[in-house]
Amino acid sequence: MSTARPSRGRDVVWVNGRLLPSSRATLSVYDRGFLYGDAVFETVRAYDGRLFLWPQHARRLAASLRAFRIPAPRTDLAGVARRVIAARGLADAAVRVTVTRGTGEGLVAATGLVPNVVVMARPIPAELPARREQGVGVLLLPFGRGHGGITDGHKTNAYLSAVIGKTRAAERRAFEGLYVERDGLVSEGTTSNVFAVRRGRLLTPPLEAGCLPGVTRQVILHLAAEEGIPYETMALQAATLHELDEVFLTASTLEVMPVVRVDRQRVATGKPGTITRLLQDRYRAFVRRTLARSRA
Repeated sequence: MSTARPSRGRDVVWVNGRLLPSSRATLSVYDRGFLYGDAVFETVRAYDGRLFLWPQHARRLAASLRAFRIPAPRTDLAGVARRVIAARGLADAAVRVTVTRGTGEGLVAATGLVPNVVVMARPIPAELPARREQGVGVLLLPFGRGHGGITDGHKTNAYLSAVIGKTRAAERRAFEGLYVERDGLVSEGTTSNVFAVRRGRLLTPPLEAGCLPGVTRQVILHLAAEEGIPYETMALQAATLHELDEVFLTASTLEVMPVVRVDRQRVATGKPGTITRLLQDRYRAFVRRTLARSRA
């Protein structure tokens, strides 16, 4: 396998077996991920250079590859991800692993295509700790992802709705956009799962609403059970979301992000709530425990 040797700390990516400066990394214009969004991906958090909950992410990636009959790459993706993190000189990072069906034009893919694999890493935004402390605003989007579709529950490269949603949120100086489906229910954020608290009970949309089976989402439900916090999966009405006691978002890079404003309406006191704070603390402790076990 031919591998370039870019210097440590540079913006490098791994493409089909080669570690290259991003300026030299290319795929064919006939790559099916580019032409048709015929690709899936995972974003994994790294702490201190170590991948966090990689097995869970790997299982979700494998499930998506099976669902869309994309050949699984014969590559040690975890090992590649670690190499990219090291080459970039990052300690904390968000690592994206993208697998496309391969190179070939036409909606019906030819048999025998070899998947294209790209692994990249980026730094965690420096402002996230302050935002987790203060809380953020979200924008209710006037469109959803149309739950019930074939891509429900999968991270595919068909990301135009997220691009538009996140852009509209940024234009309104909101941190995240929340999809509002035709039935008036919130399914998820453009890059996050949504939670709320009402009278001490934790609520989150069910997977049937079309939301991603988030790795962090599942950890939060586990931690809530450990703390004796009752929870249920149930529909969240967009029109009354701001009236709930607490709202927060979860994602691998965000961890637990309090929401203090929905559109222009304040959530409760306008400050992160008690259960949100508790789960932030418990999540950080879970990260420390998990990383400590991985050293053993």
